Amino acid sequence: MAEPEQILNASNADDTTRVKKVSLDTLDEAHRVPVTKAILNILSTDLAESTFCQIVDGLPLAAVYDEAYCDTLMDAKHPAFQHEKLCPGVNEETRNLYSEFAPTQLQFEITVLSRYQAASPGSQLFKTLLIEITALSIHQVAVMLFNLDTSRHKADNVASWAPPKENKLWWRFNPNGPLPTLFCHSWYTNYEQYPEGVADMVGFWAENRILGGVILFDRATPDSGAVYIHPDWRDVTYRICQLLDTQKQELLDFLQSESPQSATPLPIRPDEHNLVRVDPEEPITLTKVYRHIWERKPPPEYAGDERSGDVYDPLNFPTKLDKYDARSRWRTRFDRY
Repeated sequence: MAEPEQILNASNADDTTRVKKVSLDTLDEAHRVPVTKAILNILSTDLAESTFCQIVDGLPLAAVYDEAYCDTLMDAKHPAFQHEKLCPGVNEETRNLYSEFAPTQLQFEITVLSRYQAASPGSQLFKTLLIEITALSIHQVAVMLFNLDTSRHKADNVASWAPPKENKLWWRFNPNGPLPTLFCHSWYTNYEQYPEGVADMVGFWAENRILGGVILFDRATPDSGAVYIHPDWRDVTYRICQLLDTQKQELLDFLQSESPQSATPLPIRPDEHNLVRVDPEEPITLTKVYRHIWERKPPPEYAGDERSGDVYDPLNFPTKLDKYDARSRWRTRFDRY
């Protein structure tokens, strides 16, 4: 049985430098079995297969852009809209990669697995960390697939397409030109500071497509059990929402289900009942709601700020008091940071 101290003391092959990441093999059975089941249940869904097929293909399907909250293409002439179906052979290649995959291939930060190993099975902390490791797994599988460099679109330059300079609106929001990949959640594009670079952008995109958003946590009170989701879906708020207890339990039930295909709660869609929300415009060093401290910078001024609007917007601000408070934070942002 692996103890937390053993995980923390794990070292790499040459025994000279402490390993920063370890596999699920370092966990005891009581912790390894539930997380392995959770990962496999996620991967067994049609939603996951469709998401990972698109990464193997090299471009999102055109329908994905219409489903997002933010119009990342911002030009009806963008050639990405012509990619309406997967390229030949992608489904077969993805399924072959699936057949070769085992959860033990994944590597996790020692601190995460150590806390999970130390948590009593069934406890609130155990369940919260189970969700975190599952989200990390989706992200990591997406990174691995993207790094295989299987794209069928290397020569067509679709991802690097940009409109003429006459399209002033596009260039206002993209002053540095197009992002290096079209697999992107609009709030998670700071690839220059990501450990895996562009591949991490793809990982965040995959989380959104499968889980319904990027999964975040209250790092100020890590034992609180609060789980947050940051969606990028049309007709869903752009703000970070704390999952309801019922949503969290439905997700946990699915992750441990013996028949995950029968009733999946994915993707999770926050609505007017998710009243606890966080402004993504605020620095994560202030809100303390994040998963990795490097994942997101405050948006640049040219991107605008949805809190600044005068009109009440119940999709994003479920109560008028919430709207008032958010607008106050917008007004005082330069005084506070």
